[in-house]
Amino acid sequence: MLDSANIRKKTIKLSCDSGAGHLAPALSTVEILTVLFRDYLRYDVKNPQSESRDRLVFSKGHGAYAYYVILNELGFIPDYELENFYTEKSTLKGCLTENKEYMIEASTGSLGHGLPLSVGMAQAFKMQKKNTKVVCIVGDGEMQEGSNFEALALAYRFKLDNLLLIVDANELQAMDKVSDVGLDNNRLSKVLSAYTDNFSNVNGHDENALKETFDNFFQKTNNSFSIIVCKTIKGKGIELLENSVAHHFRCPTQDGYVMEVE
Repeated sequence: MLDSANIRKKTIKLSCDSGAGHLAPALSTVEILTVLFRDYLRYDVKNPQSESRDRLVFSKGHGAYAYYVILNELGFIPDYELENFYTEKSTLKGCLTENKEYMIEASTGSLGHGLPLSVGMAQAFKMQKKNTKVVCIVGDGEMQEGSNFEALALAYRFKLDNLLLIVDANELQAMDKVSDVGLDNNRLSKVLSAYTDNFSNVNGHDENALKETFDNFFQKTNNSFSIIVCKTIKGKGIELLENSVAHHFRCPTQDGYVMEVE
């Protein structure tokens, strides 16, 4: 069974062993991903391309390390891929590259494309009268992309009750605070809440709160798509990284961080 504390440790180890820099944006998603894969998403470990699987589009593709670790824990990604991560011996890249064999649904290194893709998927499943769920995880900085708001308008227009948008609201983006570049997350929440009646704010590191909120999407009938803004801490689990603008793309070993040996 997936455990978020274990996923966090392995995500940190993946970065420290490889020197890969996008650790902080990965650590803010650990509980969100753990709860989704452990308790809600439908998939078949023996058949990663099963037509009955739900789709997760991880739009903030640079922060995918915890996603890789979970797919490895579930058996989708083989061990050798993580062991050779960030080298030419691995097919896994610093940003997500579509690989249906590993149940990686989309290439999302360039921001602002994951939600439009997800809207298209959700509409296609509706037209095919399938009960497939589509979940899209975006960063709060990524929500400055205009393509996302065009996608939100379509999601509203088509009443995509099979679509869930999760915003990883860690308040930081590549080179600054989100509030110093665009809307702060309180204002962003007000804007997003105008697109749907199925809107929630939640602590993105509280698994019980996440489950209560996810239940509203996965277990109940809605009349439109859902949005959850998850308040998170960028770099959670390593004090050096937490809420640090300087560590968006910086492996903590560069600053002398040493993992605890168990």
